Amino acid sequence: MIKTESLDLENLDRHLAEAFGIIAGHIKNISREPVVPQIAREELYNLIAHELPLEGVGVGRMIDEVRKNILPYCTLIGHPRFLPWILTSPSPAGTIGEILNIGLNQVPALYKGGPAATVLEEIVVKWFGELFGYPENHGGILVSGGTMANLTALAVAREVHIPQAMKKGLQRVEKPLTLYVSDQGHVSVERSAGMLGIGSEYVRKIGTDSEFKMRVDCLGEQLEKDRQAGFDPFCVVAQAGAVNTGSVDPIAEMADICAENNIWLHVDASYGGGVILTSQGMSILEGIERADSIATDPHKWFFIPVEAGLTLVKNRRQLYDTFKCEAGYLGQETSKDYMNFGFQLTRSSRALKIWFAFRAYGLHRISRIVEQNLALAQEFRKKLGRQKVWELAAPVELSIVCFRYVPGLSWSDQELDSLQYRILAELEAGGKAFITPAVLNGRVVMRICFANHRTTARDLDIILELLQEIGERIAASQSA
Repeated sequence: MIKTESLDLENLDRHLAEAFGIIAGHIKNISREPVVPQIAREELYNLIAHELPLEGVGVGRMIDEVRKNILPYCTLIGHPRFLPWILTSPSPAGTIGEILNIGLNQVPALYKGGPAATVLEEIVVKWFGELFGYPENHGGILVSGGTMANLTALAVAREVHIPQAMKKGLQRVEKPLTLYVSDQGHVSVERSAGMLGIGSEYVRKIGTDSEFKMRVDCLGEQLEKDRQAGFDPFCVVAQAGAVNTGSVDPIAEMADICAENNIWLHVDASYGGGVILTSQGMSILEGIERADSIATDPHKWFFIPVEAGLTLVKNRRQLYDTFKCEAGYLGQETSKDYMNFGFQLTRSSRALKIWFAFRAYGLHRISRIVEQNLALAQEFRKKLGRQKVWELAAPVELSIVCFRYVPGLSWSDQELDSLQYRILAELEAGGKAFITPAVLNGRVVMRICFANHRTTARDLDIILELLQEIGERIAASQSA
């Protein structure tokens, strides 16, 4: 007789309650300090049990270890003064949706592998298509984030331009493919080109204007130059919220030039897509409905917990034709099974938390948070302009503000670059706020991104006071 054993727990309810208590406490105390834990990697490694565990210690002890050795060393991404990258503060309703999703453990590869999860994803994709003005026959798939969303969309663009590229590769292609993005484009575009066999060297970086938007005249010139040189332009990527400055490319003008040249237009709205919820959103993103594909991240400016990215394609059939697969062991699939719309088979369900949060709050409430973030960015810009020592480094179109501390004319560019880094390092070490640098036109700047539902006007004053005090102190010490 075979002796059987399972991994079930006798005190599941109690352990779940303890775990949920940790999560609830973390959210309730998210405004505590430091924003970023100040502990060396080696020290933390030694603090956390790291020997290969051959015998178990029990769930109770593990919950205690998480409370003692994990919880205190988590960066507080939801803190009102966590404003560095476009990692937004997840909504508590989204967190509840994610907890439910994890417990249900559905895989929406095929309908029968997760009926509710499959239908939820279909609903969420439809919602986003409606938001961006896509026709009824649009399609899409939820992925891990913007990087995967861009890769998925560019794979479809390649398949449409070179039919059967997924099956036959690029071995038969006579003219090298070229891809176009502004010099503010996200690194995932180059990585995608590498993954798709195009090569990152064939990504053309198009120059930008004084507002860090792609120059369409330069795009047209580069397209013509490449064609004459024997290249085959197949796709243009527009930034709807560049990662450095938040700038939005002239999507409508780019759509015109892509239509004239029979080139795929993809819009990377991983960050800026959330502005579509606001009254000014369609104006800022004018022309986005004309894009062949769009990447956006619900886990950014829609306040959903990570991971949640989305690829939208205007023509659903093109997405299906790119990723259609046959695997006998999966049984008979249908044309709506998500195994045929993306690269992954085993894929966590990401729709439940989006559906849960959107219905719990309503999009009007979420849109007011996005508008609040836009207003905070403009207010911070105004506050900087009232003091001579602060220099604005880029226009503020969405919710990113780039600026420099310039204590006097005698400082060289190199000294000013070093000064910005030093100020940011001291700000992070102080634990009260966290923002990051960027490099614009060869100069180091500070970059703050308002994409947080907890940030208030008071937080602006706190951050600016901290930066001012640190800057004055460092500048004085260097001048002494």
